[in-house]
Amino acid sequence: MRMMAMQMMNNSISDAMERYKELIQVNSSYHIRHSQLLREQAQLKNNIQILLNEKRELLVEQTELPASSVEAKRFCEEAGMNICDPRAKQQQVGLGLRVRLSSCLTITIDKPM
Repeated sequence: MRMMAMQMMNNSISDAMERYKELIQVNSSYHIRHSQLLREQAQLKNNIQILLNEKRELLVEQTELPASSVEAKRFCEEAGMNICDPRAKQQQVGLGLRVRLSSCLTITIDKPM
């Protein structure tokens, strides 16, 4: 009976040792997977931060676009006025010369010689 009890105890210890080895392997695989997931989480957090920064920059650019387009439009209008103004001045000078020339011609034609 004692021998049988000793044999049962030895079998029980062997079974417990086998189960212990299995649990160590399972624990090791969970540890490896946990480490992988932690690295992946860190990478995802980094990617999120990069995307948030890009979004912030795009929002700043988006708010600056209407202001810069208004400024560009104003600049084009000013440039157009600067280009058109000399032409207008030349036309006015030419018109003034024609008026003076025609008045001179009428004066000389009207005067007897």
